[in-house]
Amino acid sequence: MPGRREGGMRVRGVPPPVTDQAKPLVTIVTVVYNNALHLEQTIESVLGQTYANIEYLIIDGGSTDGTTGIIERYDYRIAYWVSEADDGISDAFNKGIAASHGEIIGILNSDDWYEEDAVACAVEAMGNRGADIVYGMLRTWDSDVKSEEVSADHELLEREMSMNHPAVFATRAAYEKVGLYRTDFRYAMDYEWLLRAKKTGLTFVSIDKCLTNMRVEGISNVRWREPLKEEARAKNLVNPSISNVLYYYYKNAKGYARRFLEKTGLRFIVRLFHSYISSVRKTRSRI
Repeated sequence: MPGRREGGMRVRGVPPPVTDQAKPLVTIVTVVYNNALHLEQTIESVLGQTYANIEYLIIDGGSTDGTTGIIERYDYRIAYWVSEADDGISDAFNKGIAASHGEIIGILNSDDWYEEDAVACAVEAMGNRGADIVYGMLRTWDSDVKSEEVSADHELLEREMSMNHPAVFATRAAYEKVGLYRTDFRYAMDYEWLLRAKKTGLTFVSIDKCLTNMRVEGISNVRWREPLKEEARAKNLVNPSISNVLYYYYKNAKGYARRFLEKTGLRFIVRLFHSYISSVRKTRSRI
């Protein structure tokens, strides 16, 4: 494992570009580990936002596949980056938040990329409605083929992960009030944090459009049972109930059924369920 490396405009003493200081500074944090294949698309989506007042931070877990070489190519456009071993995704999230200066914070993983107006939409929604947290829809991609647009609804959080964290933006004050991500959660740390935020009484506002794109080959899609266990544990921390256990078994059964149908060529049944029955709707992309 290579030693610690860091860079970006802060380290080099390069002043940030002059932007509209009347608009709030937004920090975008990308966490990555050995994802040289997709990271550049993520970076370009942040640097290409229509909203100008952004500081971009990249937290790398000590990659060995060429990821840091990609980061270094953008050294003079990234506010700060660091590459070092960490204690998992939650730890990387927390490092990024600790290093941030923005009034608003978004977290974008290295398999994901923003729509070009995502940050502008988030800032406008926060300013107009005084929200602590704003969120939009997510478009999933399966092997670079657009598949589904996933709805989001914070009112369903007590039941399941009904929001998509790459399409979530929170104020700095929200993190100061709720706290950071729990490092004992390896998969559902975002869900646990959102449950805490809702229990704390933070204000959520939905944006009725797609903000973010995500590849479905990510860790939570491959190891789908582990996130379900952590989701059940997160719910028990907030509101212990036998219904949490029952819902965990229901989600497991649904997961096995989905994968069986997909393997046997009956994926259309899964799509019908997601489009018309599931509380979190998934519809074929219109784009």
